[in-house]
Amino acid sequence: MALWTKAGVWMAGPQLALCWARTLGTRAATAPKAVLPFEAIPRCPGNRWLRLLHIWKEQGFEDLHLQMQQIFQELGPIFRYDVGGKHIVLLMSPEDVERLKQADGYLPHRTAMDPWLAHRQHYGHKCGVFLLNGPEWRSDRLRLNPDVLSLQAVQKYLPMVDSVARDFTKALLSKVLQNPRGSLTLDIQSSIFYYTIEASNLALFGERLGLLNHSPSPTSLAFIHALDSMLKTTVQLMFMPRSLSRWTSPRVWREHFEAWDYIFQYANNSIQKIYQELALGRPQHYSGIVAELLLNADMTLDSIRASSIDLTAGSVDTTAYPLLMTLFELARNPEVQQALRQESLLADAKISENPQRATTELPLLRAALKETLRSPHEEKTWHAPHHSSPPTAEETCCQGCGVSAPVLKNFQVETLTQDDIKMIYRFILMPSTLPLLTLRAIN
Repeated sequence: MALWTKAGVWMAGPQLALCWARTLGTRAATAPKAVLPFEAIPRCPGNRWLRLLHIWKEQGFEDLHLQMQQIFQELGPIFRYDVGGKHIVLLMSPEDVERLKQADGYLPHRTAMDPWLAHRQHYGHKCGVFLLNGPEWRSDRLRLNPDVLSLQAVQKYLPMVDSVARDFTKALLSKVLQNPRGSLTLDIQSSIFYYTIEASNLALFGERLGLLNHSPSPTSLAFIHALDSMLKTTVQLMFMPRSLSRWTSPRVWREHFEAWDYIFQYANNSIQKIYQELALGRPQHYSGIVAELLLNADMTLDSIRASSIDLTAGSVDTTAYPLLMTLFELARNPEVQQALRQESLLADAKISENPQRATTELPLLRAALKETLRSPHEEKTWHAPHHSSPPTAEETCCQGCGVSAPVLKNFQVETLTQDDIKMIYRFILMPSTLPLLTLRAIN
Protein backbone atom coordinates (compact mmCIF):
# COMPACT_ATOMS: atom_id res chain seq x y z
CA MET A 1 0.00 0.00 0.00
CA ALA A 2 2.01 2.93 -1.29
CA LEU A 3 0.21 5.51 0.84
CA TRP A 4 1.28 3.86 4.06
CA THR A 5 4.92 3.68 2.96
CA LYS A 6 4.87 7.38 2.18
CA ALA A 7 3.21 8.51 5.40
CA GLY A 8 2.44 6.96 8.75
CA VAL A 9 -1.19 7.45 9.78
CA TRP A 10 -2.65 6.95 13.25
CA MET A 11 -5.90 7.79 14.95
CA ALA A 12 -4.76 9.48 18.11
CA GLY A 13 -6.04 11.34 21.11
CA PRO A 14 -3.91 13.79 23.15
CA GLN A 15 -2.81 11.16 25.65
CA LEU A 16 -1.60 8.69 23.02
CA ALA A 17 0.10 11.33 20.91
CA LEU A 18 1.83 12.92 23.95
CA CYS A 19 3.38 9.55 24.85
CA TRP A 20 4.49 9.14 21.26
CA ALA A 21 5.95 12.70 21.12
CA ARG A 22 7.96 11.99 24.27
CA THR A 23 9.37 8.83 22.72
CA LEU A 24 10.38 10.60 19.54
CA GLY A 25 11.85 13.54 21.40
CA THR A 26 14.04 11.52 23.74
CA ARG A 27 15.28 9.10 21.07
CA ALA A 28 15.96 11.66 18.36
CA ALA A 29 17.93 14.10 20.53
CA THR A 30 21.46 13.68 21.79
CA ALA A 31 20.55 15.61 24.94
CA PRO A 32 17.23 15.74 26.86
CA LYS A 33 14.78 18.30 25.50
CA ALA A 34 11.56 19.70 26.80
CA VAL A 35 8.64 17.72 25.42
CA LEU A 36 6.12 19.86 23.59
CA PRO A 37 2.43 19.30 24.29
CA PHE A 38 0.20 17.53 21.82
CA GLU A 39 -1.39 20.85 20.84
CA ALA A 40 1.99 22.06 19.54
CA ILE A 41 1.74 19.65 16.59
CA PRO A 42 0.67 21.74 13.56
CA ARG A 43 -2.95 21.28 12.59
CA CYS A 44 -4.09 21.22 8.99
CA PRO A 45 -6.38 24.20 8.41
CA GLY A 46 -9.93 23.68 7.17
CA ASN A 47 -13.27 22.48 8.48
CA ARG A 48 -13.31 18.79 9.37
CA TRP A 49 -17.04 18.50 8.67
CA LEU A 50 -16.70 20.06 5.22
CA ARG A 51 -14.02 17.44 4.49
CA LEU A 52 -16.46 14.76 5.55
CA LEU A 53 -19.17 16.24 3.32
CA HIS A 54 -16.74 16.17 0.38
CA ILE A 55 -15.97 12.49 1.01
CA TRP A 56 -19.66 11.68 1.19
CA LYS A 57 -20.45 13.52 -2.07
CA GLU A 58 -17.50 11.97 -3.93
CA GLN A 59 -18.08 8.52 -2.37
CA GLY A 60 -14.45 8.33 -1.29
CA PHE A 61 -11.26 10.34 -0.97
CA GLU A 62 -9.47 9.76 -4.25
CA ASP A 63 -6.69 12.35 -3.91
CA LEU A 64 -5.95 11.78 -0.21
CA HIS A 65 -2.30 10.86 -0.84
CA LEU A 66 -1.71 13.97 -2.95
CA GLN A 67 -3.30 16.22 -0.35
CA MET A 68 -1.12 14.67 2.35
CA GLN A 69 2.01 15.27 0.29
CA GLN A 70 1.11 18.94 -0.21
CA ILE A 71 0.33 19.45 3.48
CA PHE A 72 3.65 17.86 4.50
CA GLN A 73 5.41 20.40 2.29
CA GLU A 74 3.52 23.25 3.95
CA LEU A 75 3.46 22.16 7.61
CA GLY A 76 6.52 19.95 7.95
CA PRO A 77 7.08 16.27 8.75
CA ILE A 78 4.29 15.95 11.33
CA PHE A 79 0.79 17.39 11.51
CA ARG A 80 -2.73 16.80 12.78
CA TYR A 81 -5.58 16.16 10.36
CA ASP A 82 -9.22 15.98 11.41
CA VAL A 83 -12.04 14.46 9.35
CA GLY A 84 -15.49 14.42 10.91
CA GLY A 85 -15.07 12.84 14.31
CA LYS A 86 -11.70 11.25 13.52
CA HIS A 87 -8.45 12.81 14.72
CA ILE A 88 -5.37 11.72 12.80
CA VAL A 89 -1.65 12.35 13.29
CA LEU A 90 0.51 11.88 10.21
CA LEU A 91 4.27 11.40 9.91
CA MET A 92 6.38 11.89 6.79
CA SER A 93 9.83 10.77 7.87
CA PRO A 94 10.51 7.00 7.64
CA GLU A 95 12.85 7.39 10.61
CA ASP A 96 10.03 8.80 12.72
CA VAL A 97 7.72 5.99 11.63
CA GLU A 98 10.39 3.47 12.60
CA ARG A 99 10.75 5.04 16.06
CA LEU A 100 7.02 4.97 16.59
CA LYS A 101 6.80 1.33 15.55
CA GLN A 102 9.60 0.49 17.98
CA ALA A 103 7.79 2.34 20.75
CA ASP A 104 4.58 0.39 20.09
CA GLY A 105 5.99 -2.68 21.75
CA TYR A 106 4.18 -6.02 21.77
CA LEU A 107 0.68 -4.56 21.61
CA PRO A 108 0.52 -1.89 18.90
CA HIS A 109 -2.81 -0.15 18.48
CA ARG A 110 -4.12 -0.44 14.93
CA THR A 111 -7.17 1.45 13.72
CA ALA A 112 -9.90 -0.97 12.71
CA MET A 113 -11.96 -0.68 9.54
CA ASP A 114 -15.19 0.58 11.08
CA PRO A 115 -17.53 -0.77 8.34
CA TRP A 116 -15.99 -4.24 8.73
CA LEU A 117 -16.23 -3.98 12.51
CA ALA A 118 -19.88 -2.89 12.33
CA HIS A 119 -20.84 -6.10 10.53
CA ARG A 120 -19.10 -8.29 13.12
CA GLN A 121 -20.65 -6.40 16.02
CA HIS A 122 -24.15 -6.52 14.51
CA TYR A 123 -24.11 -10.33 14.19
CA GLY A 124 -21.90 -11.05 17.19
CA HIS A 125 -19.17 -12.56 14.99
CA LYS A 126 -15.67 -13.05 16.31
CA CYS A 127 -13.19 -10.52 14.91
CA GLY A 128 -10.20 -11.75 12.96
CA VAL A 129 -6.61 -10.65 13.26
CA PHE A 130 -7.16 -7.61 11.00
CA LEU A 131 -9.70 -6.11 13.41
CA LEU A 132 -8.34 -7.08 16.82
CA ASN A 133 -6.14 -5.10 19.21
CA GLY A 134 -4.43 -5.77 22.51
CA PRO A 135 -3.64 -9.19 24.00
CA GLU A 136 -6.31 -10.92 21.90
CA TRP A 137 -4.66 -9.67 18.70
CA ARG A 138 -1.23 -10.81 19.85
CA SER A 139 -2.54 -14.22 20.87
CA ASP A 140 -4.20 -14.87 17.51
CA ARG A 141 -1.29 -13.41 15.55
CA LEU A 142 1.23 -15.69 17.26
CA ARG A 143 -0.96 -18.71 16.54
CA LEU A 144 -1.38 -17.73 12.89
CA ASN A 145 2.27 -16.97 12.18
CA PRO A 146 3.55 -20.58 11.93
CA ASP A 147 0.94 -21.54 9.31
CA VAL A 148 0.69 -18.24 7.42
CA LEU A 149 3.87 -16.16 7.59
CA SER A 150 6.71 -18.49 8.52
CA LEU A 151 9.10 -19.47 5.75
CA GLN A 152 8.20 -23.13 6.30
CA ALA A 153 4.49 -22.36 5.83
CA VAL A 154 5.12 -20.31 2.69
CA GLN A 155 7.13 -23.17 1.21
CA LYS A 156 4.12 -25.43 1.75
CA TYR A 157 1.52 -23.30 -0.03
CA LEU A 158 3.85 -21.75 -2.61
CA PRO A 159 3.38 -24.75 -4.98
CA MET A 160 -0.36 -24.05 -4.87
CA VAL A 161 0.17 -20.42 -5.88
CA ASP A 162 2.66 -21.57 -8.52
CA SER A 163 0.14 -23.95 -10.05
CA VAL A 164 -2.45 -21.16 -10.33
CA ALA A 165 0.17 -18.83 -11.82
CA ARG A 166 1.03 -21.37 -14.51
CA ASP A 167 -2.64 -21.93 -15.33
CA PHE A 168 -3.11 -18.16 -15.50
CA THR A 169 -0.23 -17.88 -17.96
CA LYS A 170 -1.58 -20.73 -20.08
CA ALA A 171 -4.97 -19.02 -20.25
CA LEU A 172 -3.35 -15.77 -21.37
CA LEU A 173 -1.20 -17.59 -23.92
CA SER A 174 -4.28 -19.29 -25.35
CA LYS A 175 -5.95 -15.91 -25.88
CA VAL A 176 -2.82 -14.43 -27.47
CA LEU A 177 -2.33 -17.33 -29.88
CA GLN A 178 -5.91 -16.99 -31.10
CA ASN A 179 -4.84 -13.68 -32.63
CA PRO A 180 -3.02 -14.13 -35.98
CA ARG A 181 -0.55 -11.39 -35.02
CA GLY A 182 0.56 -13.38 -31.97
CA SER A 183 -0.22 -10.47 -29.65
CA LEU A 184 -3.12 -9.18 -27.62
CA THR A 185 -3.78 -5.71 -26.19
CA LEU A 186 -6.13 -5.73 -23.23
CA ASP A 187 -7.06 -4.38 -19.84
CA ILE A 188 -5.54 -7.18 -17.81
CA GLN A 189 -6.88 -6.01 -14.45
CA SER A 190 -9.88 -8.33 -14.33
CA SER A 191 -7.71 -11.31 -15.27
CA ILE A 192 -5.26 -10.45 -12.48
CA PHE A 193 -8.14 -10.20 -10.02
CA TYR A 194 -9.29 -13.66 -11.03
CA TYR A 195 -5.75 -14.95 -10.52
CA THR A 196 -5.36 -13.41 -7.05
CA ILE A 197 -8.74 -14.70 -5.85
CA GLU A 198 -8.05 -18.17 -7.27
CA ALA A 199 -4.58 -18.34 -5.71
CA SER A 200 -5.71 -16.96 -2.36
CA ASN A 201 -8.65 -19.35 -2.14
CA LEU A 202 -6.48 -22.36 -3.00
CA ALA A 203 -3.80 -21.44 -0.46
CA LEU A 204 -6.37 -20.82 2.28
CA PHE A 205 -9.02 -23.48 1.69
CA GLY A 206 -7.26 -25.95 -0.63
CA GLU A 207 -9.98 -25.60 -3.26
CA ARG A 208 -10.04 -24.22 -6.79
CA LEU A 209 -12.79 -21.80 -7.84
CA GLY A 210 -12.38 -22.37 -11.56
CA LEU A 211 -12.06 -18.64 -12.31
CA LEU A 212 -9.44 -19.25 -14.98
CA ASN A 213 -11.80 -21.46 -16.97
CA HIS A 214 -13.84 -20.14 -19.87
CA SER A 215 -17.09 -20.39 -17.88
CA PRO A 216 -16.67 -19.90 -14.10
CA SER A 217 -19.46 -21.33 -11.96
CA PRO A 218 -22.28 -19.05 -10.73
CA THR A 219 -21.08 -19.62 -7.16
CA SER A 220 -17.58 -18.39 -8.00
CA LEU A 221 -18.92 -15.35 -9.85
CA ALA A 222 -21.21 -14.52 -6.92
CA PHE A 223 -18.21 -14.72 -4.57
CA ILE A 224 -16.27 -12.29 -6.78
CA HIS A 225 -19.24 -9.93 -6.89
CA ALA A 226 -19.47 -9.99 -3.09
CA LEU A 227 -15.76 -9.20 -2.69
CA ASP A 228 -16.00 -6.36 -5.20
CA SER A 229 -19.11 -4.94 -3.53
CA MET A 230 -17.55 -5.17 -0.07
CA LEU A 231 -14.41 -3.28 -1.13
CA LYS A 232 -16.38 -0.60 -3.00
CA THR A 233 -18.74 0.09 -0.10
CA THR A 234 -15.86 0.07 2.40
CA VAL A 235 -14.44 3.18 0.69
CA GLN A 236 -17.82 4.91 0.80
CA LEU A 237 -18.26 4.28 4.53
CA MET A 238 -14.81 4.20 6.11
CA PHE A 239 -14.33 7.96 6.60
CA MET A 240 -17.83 8.73 7.90
CA PRO A 241 -19.02 8.24 11.50
CA ARG A 242 -21.35 5.28 11.72
CA SER A 243 -23.98 7.32 13.54
CA LEU A 244 -24.16 9.70 10.56
CA SER A 245 -23.76 7.32 7.63
CA ARG A 246 -26.58 5.06 8.85
CA TRP A 247 -28.92 7.96 8.01
CA THR A 248 -27.20 9.34 4.91
CA SER A 249 -26.19 6.04 3.29
CA PRO A 250 -28.60 3.24 4.30
CA ARG A 251 -28.44 1.68 0.82
CA VAL A 252 -24.63 1.51 0.98
CA TRP A 253 -24.76 -0.09 4.42
CA ARG A 254 -27.26 -2.67 3.19
CA GLU A 255 -25.04 -3.51 0.22
CA HIS A 256 -22.00 -3.73 2.52
CA PHE A 257 -23.72 -6.10 4.94
CA GLU A 258 -25.13 -8.28 2.16
CA ALA A 259 -21.64 -8.62 0.66
CA TRP A 260 -20.15 -9.66 4.00
CA ASP A 261 -23.03 -12.07 4.59
CA TYR A 262 -22.17 -13.89 1.37
CA ILE A 263 -18.43 -13.91 2.14
CA PHE A 264 -19.13 -15.39 5.59
CA GLN A 265 -21.45 -17.98 4.11
CA TYR A 266 -18.83 -18.97 1.55
CA ALA A 267 -16.12 -19.26 4.21
CA ASN A 268 -18.40 -21.29 6.49
CA ASN A 269 -19.16 -23.74 3.67
CA SER A 270 -15.46 -24.09 2.80
CA ILE A 271 -14.43 -24.67 6.41
CA GLN A 272 -17.23 -27.19 6.89
CA LYS A 273 -15.98 -29.18 3.89
CA ILE A 274 -12.44 -29.19 5.27
CA TYR A 275 -13.65 -30.20 8.72
CA GLN A 276 -15.64 -33.13 7.31
CA GLU A 277 -12.65 -34.32 5.29
CA LEU A 278 -10.36 -34.11 8.32
CA ALA A 279 -12.88 -36.11 10.35
CA LEU A 280 -12.32 -38.99 7.93
CA GLY A 281 -8.59 -39.05 8.61
CA ARG A 282 -5.45 -36.92 8.49
CA PRO A 283 -4.67 -35.91 4.87
CA GLN A 284 -1.57 -37.38 3.25
CA HIS A 285 -0.64 -34.11 1.58
CA TYR A 286 -0.70 -30.44 2.51
CA SER A 287 -4.18 -29.08 1.77
CA GLY A 288 -4.07 -25.42 2.71
CA ILE A 289 -3.68 -22.96 5.57
CA VAL A 290 -7.12 -23.48 7.14
CA ALA A 291 -6.68 -27.26 7.22
CA GLU A 292 -3.36 -26.81 9.05
CA LEU A 293 -4.97 -24.46 11.58
CA LEU A 294 -7.75 -26.96 12.23
CA LEU A 295 -5.29 -29.83 12.62
CA ASN A 296 -3.11 -27.90 15.06
CA ALA A 297 -6.16 -26.98 17.17
CA ASP A 298 -4.32 -24.00 18.68
CA MET A 299 -7.19 -21.64 17.81
CA THR A 300 -10.93 -21.90 18.30
CA LEU A 301 -13.09 -22.59 15.26
CA ASP A 302 -14.54 -19.08 15.49
CA SER A 303 -11.06 -17.54 15.49
CA ILE A 304 -9.97 -19.62 12.50
CA ARG A 305 -13.10 -18.65 10.59
CA ALA A 306 -12.72 -14.95 11.45
CA SER A 307 -9.06 -14.70 10.42
CA SER A 308 -9.51 -16.78 7.26
CA ILE A 309 -12.24 -14.34 6.19
CA ASP A 310 -9.96 -11.39 6.92
CA LEU A 311 -7.18 -12.99 4.89
CA THR A 312 -9.59 -13.69 2.02
CA ALA A 313 -10.80 -10.09 1.94
CA GLY A 314 -7.37 -8.57 2.46
CA SER A 315 -5.40 -10.58 -0.08
CA VAL A 316 -7.18 -9.62 -3.29
CA ASP A 317 -6.78 -5.99 -4.36
CA THR A 318 -3.69 -5.50 -2.18
CA THR A 319 -2.01 -8.11 -4.40
CA ALA A 320 -3.73 -7.39 -7.71
CA TYR A 321 -2.89 -3.70 -8.07
CA PRO A 322 0.80 -3.97 -7.14
CA LEU A 323 1.09 -6.81 -9.67
CA LEU A 324 -0.68 -4.74 -12.34
CA MET A 325 1.65 -1.78 -11.71
CA THR A 326 4.69 -4.07 -11.77
CA LEU A 327 3.74 -5.27 -15.24
CA PHE A 328 3.11 -1.68 -16.35
CA GLU A 329 6.50 -0.50 -15.06
CA LEU A 330 8.23 -3.43 -16.73
CA ALA A 331 6.39 -2.66 -19.97
CA ARG A 332 7.81 0.86 -20.07
CA ASN A 333 11.26 -0.25 -18.90
CA PRO A 334 12.09 -3.03 -21.39
CA GLU A 335 15.73 -3.32 -20.31
CA VAL A 336 14.65 -4.26 -16.77
CA GLN A 337 12.04 -6.62 -18.20
CA GLN A 338 14.72 -8.34 -20.28
CA ALA A 339 16.94 -8.77 -17.22
CA LEU A 340 14.05 -10.32 -15.30
CA ARG A 341 13.24 -12.62 -18.21
CA GLN A 342 16.80 -13.91 -18.30
CA GLU A 343 16.69 -14.51 -14.55
CA SER A 344 13.38 -16.38 -14.95
CA LEU A 345 14.67 -18.55 -17.80
CA LEU A 346 17.84 -19.47 -15.90
CA ALA A 347 15.84 -20.40 -12.80
CA ASP A 348 13.00 -22.17 -14.62
CA ALA A 349 14.31 -25.71 -14.35
CA LYS A 350 15.09 -25.41 -10.63
CA ILE A 351 11.72 -23.83 -9.83
CA SER A 352 9.79 -26.37 -11.94
CA GLU A 353 11.48 -29.14 -9.99
CA ASN A 354 10.89 -27.42 -6.64
CA PRO A 355 8.55 -24.37 -6.58
CA GLN A 356 9.80 -23.41 -3.11
CA ARG A 357 13.04 -22.28 -4.76
CA ALA A 358 11.22 -19.31 -6.29
CA THR A 359 11.90 -17.43 -3.07
CA THR A 360 15.67 -17.73 -3.52
CA GLU A 361 16.17 -18.10 -7.28
CA LEU A 362 14.42 -14.85 -8.29
CA PRO A 363 16.10 -12.05 -6.27
CA LEU A 364 15.74 -9.45 -9.04
CA LEU A 365 12.04 -10.19 -9.41
CA ARG A 366 11.49 -9.78 -5.68
CA ALA A 367 13.38 -6.49 -5.84
CA ALA A 368 11.20 -5.31 -8.74
CA LEU A 369 8.03 -6.06 -6.77
CA LYS A 370 9.39 -4.26 -3.72
CA GLU A 371 10.30 -1.27 -5.89
CA THR A 372 6.73 -1.10 -7.21
CA LEU A 373 5.40 -1.08 -3.64
CA ARG A 374 7.89 1.62 -2.67
CA SER A 375 7.46 3.87 -5.67
CA PRO A 376 4.78 6.61 -5.57
CA HIS A 377 4.81 6.51 -9.42
CA GLU A 378 6.03 10.06 -9.80
CA GLU A 379 9.32 9.38 -11.54
CA LYS A 380 9.72 9.02 -15.30
CA THR A 381 12.18 6.15 -15.04
CA TRP A 382 12.08 3.02 -12.94
CA HIS A 383 14.93 0.77 -11.90
CA ALA A 384 14.81 -2.61 -10.20
CA PRO A 385 17.90 -2.80 -7.96
CA HIS A 386 19.65 -6.12 -7.52
CA HIS A 387 18.57 -7.66 -4.26
CA SER A 388 20.60 -10.52 -2.87
CA SER A 389 19.58 -10.64 0.79
CA PRO A 390 17.70 -13.70 2.06
CA PRO A 391 13.90 -13.38 1.70
CA THR A 392 11.78 -12.63 4.73
CA ALA A 393 8.49 -14.40 5.32
CA GLU A 394 6.58 -11.24 4.41
CA GLU A 395 8.38 -11.00 1.06
CA THR A 396 7.77 -14.62 0.16
CA CYS A 397 4.05 -14.17 0.79
CA CYS A 398 3.77 -11.80 -2.17
CA GLN A 399 1.78 -13.74 -4.72
CA GLY A 400 3.22 -11.62 -7.50
CA CYS A 401 6.34 -13.77 -7.37
CA GLY A 402 4.13 -16.66 -8.36
CA VAL A 403 2.85 -15.10 -11.55
CA SER A 404 5.38 -12.56 -12.81
CA ALA A 405 8.08 -15.11 -13.61
CA PRO A 406 5.95 -17.32 -15.92
CA VAL A 407 4.38 -14.25 -17.55
CA LEU A 408 7.77 -12.74 -18.34
CA LYS A 409 9.04 -16.09 -19.58
CA ASN A 410 6.20 -16.44 -22.08
CA PHE A 411 5.45 -12.86 -23.10
CA GLN A 412 6.99 -9.59 -24.09
CA VAL A 413 4.92 -7.05 -22.16
CA GLU A 414 4.45 -3.69 -23.86
CA THR A 415 2.41 -0.58 -23.10
CA LEU A 416 0.83 2.05 -25.32
CA THR A 417 1.94 4.91 -23.08
CA GLN A 418 5.15 5.94 -21.37
CA ASP A 419 3.40 8.52 -19.18
CA ASP A 420 2.93 8.13 -15.46
CA ILE A 421 -0.45 6.92 -14.31
CA LYS A 422 -2.26 9.07 -11.79
CA MET A 423 -2.87 7.12 -8.60
CA ILE A 424 -6.02 7.51 -6.50
CA TYR A 425 -6.81 6.36 -2.98
CA ARG A 426 -9.71 3.95 -2.70
CA PHE A 427 -8.97 1.80 0.33
CA ILE A 428 -5.55 1.26 -1.25
CA LEU A 429 -3.61 3.24 -3.85
CA MET A 430 -4.73 2.19 -7.30
CA PRO A 431 -4.42 3.60 -10.84
CA SER A 432 -7.10 6.11 -11.82
CA THR A 433 -7.16 4.66 -15.33
CA LEU A 434 -6.20 1.06 -15.92
CA PRO A 435 -3.28 0.73 -18.34
CA LEU A 436 -3.69 -1.28 -21.53
CA LEU A 437 -0.91 -3.84 -21.89
CA THR A 438 0.10 -5.72 -25.00
CA LEU A 439 1.18 -9.33 -24.47
CA ARG A 440 3.34 -10.57 -27.33
CA ALA A 441 4.02 -14.31 -27.36
CA ILE A 442 7.69 -15.33 -27.28
CA ASN A 443 8.62 -18.44 -29.24
